[in-house]
Amino acid sequence: AEAITDFQIAALLHLENSAIAARVPTVVRTIDGSTRIHVSAQDGRTHTARVLSWLPGEVRRPESLGANAPYRMGEMLASLGAALRSFEHPASDYPLLWDIKRASGLRELLDTVADPALRDLLAAHLDTFASDVEPRLPELRWQVIHNDLNPGNVLFETDKVDQVAGIIDFGDMIRSPLINDVAVACAYLCRKDDGSITDMLEFLRGYNAVTALTRDEFELLPYLVKTRNVTTVVISHWRASMYPDNRRYILRSADRALRTLNTFGQRPPAAVTREMQEYCENHD
Repeated sequence: AEAITDFQIAALLHLENSAIAARVPTVVRTIDGSTRIHVSAQDGRTHTARVLSWLPGEVRRPESLGANAPYRMGEMLASLGAALRSFEHPASDYPLLWDIKRASGLRELLDTVADPALRDLLAAHLDTFASDVEPRLPELRWQVIHNDLNPGNVLFETDKVDQVAGIIDFGDMIRSPLINDVAVACAYLCRKDDGSITDMLEFLRGYNAVTALTRDEFELLPYLVKTRNVTTVVISHWRASMYPDNRRYILRSADRALRTLNTFGQRPPAAVTREMQEYCENHD
C-alpha cells in the first residue's frame, strides 16, 4: 500500500538527519526532487517506485563474525533505535506477519505444518506467548523499530572483521515494543549447534551500553526470542505450502530456527534472564 511505502520513505528521510553508529540507505531523489514516482503496470494497476542508495560492505554469517562484532551490532541497533525514537507515522502499525506482537495470529497458519509433533510444539509456544507475554506488551516501551536485524541485513567493513559498516532492508519496519527489535537480532545470534549464546550476550552488552534495558524487557526477552523463531518456522512452512516447487529453499531458514528453538528453548526463561542481566552488569 502507498501509505506503507510512504512510511518507509519517511523513516529513511528522518534518519538522514540523525547521528547513528552505521550507515543506512538514503532515498535517491528524482530529477524534479521527488522521493518517489508512480508507474503503471501492464495490468493497469499503479505502483509506487523508489530508489535507495547502495551501501558498501560485506555480509557475514553468525559463525564467521569477529569476536567483537556482536557487541558492535548491539551498539549499532541501539543507536538506530535512539534515532527512530522521535519518528512517528500514521501507517507505522500496519498488520505484518513478522511483527512479534502479532504472533497469536500465526495460529491461522499452523495447518500448513504437516508434521503433527512440530505443529503441537509450535502451538505450545504460541500458547505461552498468549498467556505469559502478550498481556504484558502494552506496559513496555514502544516505538518504530527496524525489526529485521538478521545477518543478511548487516554490512561489515571489508578489511575490518568487527566493524559494522551499515544496516539495510527497512521493509519490515513497524511500531512495536522496543525489545522486539532486540529479540529479532538475538534469535539469529544464538543459532549455533552447540547451544552457545555468547554472541547473543555480547550483542546485549553492546545494546545495553547505549540503551539500558528495563527489568521487564530482560524478563520477557527469552520468550520473545523463542517467539521470533516460532514465527520463522510457521511462516516458512506456510510459504512452502504455497510454493511447493521452491520448498527446499524456503525451509532452509526454518530448519535453522527450529534448531535454535530446540536448544535455546530448553533453557528456563528465568535462568536465561539472570544470565543476560549478570553478563551485562559484570562486563560493562
